[in-house]
Amino acid sequence: MIKLYVIDKLIINFLFLLLLVDMINGFMMHNNIILPISIAQIFKLTIIILFITRLLLVNNQGVLFYFILFFILLIPSVLNFSFKDLFKDVIKIFRYLMPVLSFFFFKEVFLSQNKKTINLIFKLVLSSYVIFVFNILLKYIGLGYPMYTFNNVGSKGYFYAGNETSAVLIILSSILAYKLWHLEFKKKYFVFILFNVFVGLTISSKTGVLGVFLVGSLIPLLNYKLTLSLKKIKYFFVVFGLLLPVFAKVFWFFYKSSKLSLRINYFWDKLDFITFIFSHRNVFFKKMWNTYSKEYSFVEKLIGVGQQKYELLNKGIIEIDIIDFFFAYGIVGVIIFLMIFSLLLYAVVLKKKNKINIYAKFVYLMIFILLGISTIAGHVFGSGMAAIFIGLLFSLMYYKKLNFTT
Repeated sequence: MIKLYVIDKLIINFLFLLLLVDMINGFMMHNNIILPISIAQIFKLTIIILFITRLLLVNNQGVLFYFILFFILLIPSVLNFSFKDLFKDVIKIFRYLMPVLSFFFFKEVFLSQNKKTINLIFKLVLSSYVIFVFNILLKYIGLGYPMYTFNNVGSKGYFYAGNETSAVLIILSSILAYKLWHLEFKKKYFVFILFNVFVGLTISSKTGVLGVFLVGSLIPLLNYKLTLSLKKIKYFFVVFGLLLPVFAKVFWFFYKSSKLSLRINYFWDKLDFITFIFSHRNVFFKKMWNTYSKEYSFVEKLIGVGQQKYELLNKGIIEIDIIDFFFAYGIVGVIIFLMIFSLLLYAVVLKKKNKINIYAKFVYLMIFILLGISTIAGHVFGSGMAAIFIGLLFSLMYYKKLNFTT
């Protein structure tokens, strides 16, 4: 019988292809090579099957939880039956629930405490980060595609879903940054954070830039015990006074050099503060709320109408994850969304109390950061590119400090 750690290694090695497949898929779609089922969908369906098969080998209750959620979310799509829309809704539900399935898989790997397999996970993160950043920086040699075609602003490399790149950048860079800080590579840590701010500016994403900066600022505080003394206060102000002007000057240079400044200045002059922060999402919400109030039946308000019908009614999505979830899957959908995060927070709070779970505080921080980003900018928990990495990130709470160097 094949041992579980062998299966784990095979699956993780398969995941090394994840962003490469997204890259090829994006190149095909940009060149109007449209298949009935994209190669990215086939690849990710294979991953789902592999995850489920692996979890079933240990009679994992996570699979049962996954399927219960899946069929609950499928109910409105079945009631509003259209074969074409049903197929698209199934794909969207798979995407929404991929972080759940990914979390259960990586949780099992960390609980196995197999050193080689766990180190392979961190190699997966590093490899995926390199592929991702390589794509974004292709802009500087005239390759890839811009984030916004107007005025050739930003970069998304050969990925198709450019609005998902910020979440991927924040998740992958934060895992690597925390590892650098934990291993006490402080100088490398700050250089790494600055580099990722530069990558965010290249994407032309204020979410990416602010997200990386926020994570980079908060990680050093996670294990810091505040004991004030005159010497420490003086040291803090000296370091702060020296570093802030340097960082501000570097940031301003890259900001003005990128076309992100043109986009921000354009919308800043035209919009009020709230609409600027939410990039019109608050306006889209008000319009959809009127539609929801008038056209949704009582049952549809309870369980939703399914993703495709919602997008038809709204002519797209609002791009605030929990609100999109609400309009697509109703009050039941929001309860599921909040329940998942309540269970996640409960689990990580328990792990935080145990000093051996060295990533628990980091996961706790990232839960709130990703929730905040999903509220302001969306494209986090419904992201096909980021989904597996979200599950991996949250599962890090089960990583134990034994004889590992990571």
